[in-house]
Amino acid sequence: MLNKNRIEFFFFNTLNKIFKKIGLKKTRKLAKIIGLVVYYLLPIRKKTVLQNLRTAFPEKDEKEIKKIAKKNYQNISITFCELLLIPHLKLSEVKEQVSFENLELVKKNIEKKEGLIILTGHFGNWEILISSIVAYINAKYHVLVKPQRNQYITQWLKETRSVGNTNVIASGISVKEIIKALRSGEVVLIAGDQRGPFEGHRFQFFNHPTSLYTGTASIALKTKSNVLLAAVERQKDYKYKVFIEELDFNNLPENDEEKSLELTQRYISFLERYIRKSPEQYFWMHKLWKY
Repeated sequence: MLNKNRIEFFFFNTLNKIFKKIGLKKTRKLAKIIGLVVYYLLPIRKKTVLQNLRTAFPEKDEKEIKKIAKKNYQNISITFCELLLIPHLKLSEVKEQVSFENLELVKKNIEKKEGLIILTGHFGNWEILISSIVAYINAKYHVLVKPQRNQYITQWLKETRSVGNTNVIASGISVKEIIKALRSGEVVLIAGDQRGPFEGHRFQFFNHPTSLYTGTASIALKTKSNVLLAAVERQKDYKYKVFIEELDFNNLPENDEEKSLELTQRYISFLERYIRKSPEQYFWMHKLWKY
């Protein structure tokens, strides 16, 4: 396994060097081609993508489903290739690529120093969110990440995400560290749309019961932190617009567990709204409705 990991990282690092040499614009063009090659010749998780799309959009015919799937492979390829370039981009270059629709809302909540959770999902290029916020606002950030199977890639990603004054928190052993950061008035970024366990609570996502984790909502309630919802949408010119909204804490049930459930549903409904607008930009490659 160790040799396999080293070989994988060798190719990973080789791509990194190629993309750095050819630049962002050409990397994106090459990424679209790579996406098509994978879709047609190396159909990794293709059955999963198609089944997820059929489940989410029963009103669309098979021709349209396959069209979205093909674009989805291109979009995921672009996101992956851009990830390799992020460490080489200056903050001024990140600003050129990313704009915010409601940046003042982020600034206002950070300035309160009451603890802030920025909750996003695997849509558009979620990986560029931390770099883009750091480029605009100086603060202490923490980003929650899931370790990869390959420890070399995990370490590389950790270094990549540690841009500016940012700390990487590994999922699984993270709750105490997240609570400590929030109670210190700092900012935590989380992608909260990972599939939850079989025995977990179900939420309506594309009109289907979907297992999701409720930990983020529970932590927000425990620490009395504000929560901002973020969707990073790729535009036609391949630049990004980040849409920011406050998570609504009004009219919640009285029971704490029921509050967490309602807040989680409000979050996933926000994400669904943007996915429906640009379905090709969501990460459909995991089994959302495995059970």
